[in-house]
Amino acid sequence: MKNILISLFSILFIFACSSVETVDVQETKTVDLTSSESDSGSPMSELDIGEPHTKVFFDYDDDTLREDALSDLLAISRLMKEDSRYTLLVEGHADERGTREYNLALSERRASAVEDFLVSSGVSSFNIEVVGYGEEKPVDAASNQTAWAKNRRAELYFIK
Repeated sequence: MKNILISLFSILFIFACSSVETVDVQETKTVDLTSSESDSGSPMSELDIGEPHTKVFFDYDDDTLREDALSDLLAISRLMKEDSRYTLLVEGHADERGTREYNLALSERRASAVEDFLVSSGVSSFNIEVVGYGEEKPVDAASNQTAWAKNRRAELYFIK
């Protein structure tokens, strides 16, 4: 009798915990990636692919975003959310001061700070690629404060 009651309660428990899950029908859309037609209605149709869209500058030995970069990053966030066909490449850079290894890590943290901001504003992380170049690609090769300020940056490129 005890085994029958345990079996009965087990069956009731299983049915009570089970749920029916419905799946919505998903429509797929085929996109011709080889087509050279431009979509003039797209907010990103006039982007210059291959050129830096935006440069974000950083303070010395810092990877936090400055306030002057936030409006540009919010504009990029709006573009990315309106048209998710593009991928954003974020390149981090550093000036020549510090060791090569430290500058490489710092440049990656700078690029990641941009990525983190964009993801927190609603951009999919799948549409953002991050790379750090350290001091390897300076904009200005001089060794002074002005050149160093130009080299402490993250460059944002739209790529297909």
